[in-house]
Amino acid sequence: MKIRIPRKRIREGFLIIYELQGCQKALNFLTECYGVGRVRIILDGKKVGRGFSGYYLKNRAYFTKRGLNKRAIMHELYHHLVYVNGLEMPKTIEERAANNYARDFLS
Repeated sequence: MKIRIPRKRIREGFLIIYELQGCQKALNFLTECYGVGRVRIILDGKKVGRGFSGYYLKNRAYFTKRGLNKRAIMHELYHHLVYVNGLEMPKTIEERAANNYARDFLS
């Protein structure tokens, strides 16, 4: 199963909600479009390792203050979609796919 990027209208809706209402509401909008449970954003979480801007663990996305941006949110959303759909893939392949998803979503 491949995780597909939503239609352009949904991507534009995400960007508008992100700018006007904030990142949590925008992320809730996307999870609703995908039909999966919500992701809770935790800012400046202690679980984020050195040199990283975000970390995903069981329906929670932890971010540093500097790391909270659209690209990082899309990256962690991909990890959420993999987790919720029960997909199993090697860590390196999942990271590469998450980077590609974030890049393609925002382009």
